[in-house]
Amino acid sequence: MVQVAGRTGRLTNLQRRIGNLLLQRAYDGLLLHEAHTLRLAELAECAGVGVHEQGAIRAALRQLRSIAIEWSVPGADGRERWGISSMLAEVQVDGEDIVYSYPPILRSLLCNPEFFAKIDLRVQKRFSSNYALNLYESCQPFRAAGSTGFLPVEAWKRLIGVEEGGAYAEFKNLNRKIIKPSLEEINAVSSDRFSVRYRKEGRRVVALCFDIYKNDSRCTELSEDGSVIGAVLDEKNESGATLTPPCEQENTGAAGGLL
Repeated sequence: MVQVAGRTGRLTNLQRRIGNLLLQRAYDGLLLHEAHTLRLAELAECAGVGVHEQGAIRAALRQLRSIAIEWSVPGADGRERWGISSMLAEVQVDGEDIVYSYPPILRSLLCNPEFFAKIDLRVQKRFSSNYALNLYESCQPFRAAGSTGFLPVEAWKRLIGVEEGGAYAEFKNLNRKIIKPSLEEINAVSSDRFSVRYRKEGRRVVALCFDIYKNDSRCTELSEDGSVIGAVLDEKNESGATLTPPCEQENTGAAGGLL
């Protein structure tokens, strides 16, 4: 599995949405074509911005081009393959089209379905918190297993996008301001229900495990105290016919923790 964390800046919600959309549209041709094209109007619609807001779109593309990302992949021989790259190699807005490409080594990783989990672009658009979206995406590769297993708190902070030190150096602040609100948002806007378990050494929390359950109800569920614990907004066309715009289709190429 590939887990990638930004080292030269944090991506906003809009930047992540655009990055995942570009990858989804290019996915089937990653090894066949060096450059990929997407209509500017389609990108704007799917990203939830106006087609005339090119300043915001270009700023997001600029960040995707400039941010350094890192990956660590276990090889068949047990040795780690480590690398660093920009997310996009080149981007050009050509009239009504966006033409873009990926760095060669990263492209070979991105095309491997064993490294990725499906992320629904419809659900991605519903997130308002970047921390919640980061956590949701990072947990997707473990969805079939139903649990992420325990990972150190510091590892989760990197995946969620929490800066080192500062107000969230103390776990109680991280838990109250980031973890719990993110779980509440995930449970409200996605078709999954997330919960968290804590591992302690003495009185200190050192690792977190997120459990993932399928929420089969079609309306928001409330706990006894009235708080949201889960929701399903099922818009998928079960027959397989394309009845919805492209941005309403399920994304098959986005990576858990990719951006």
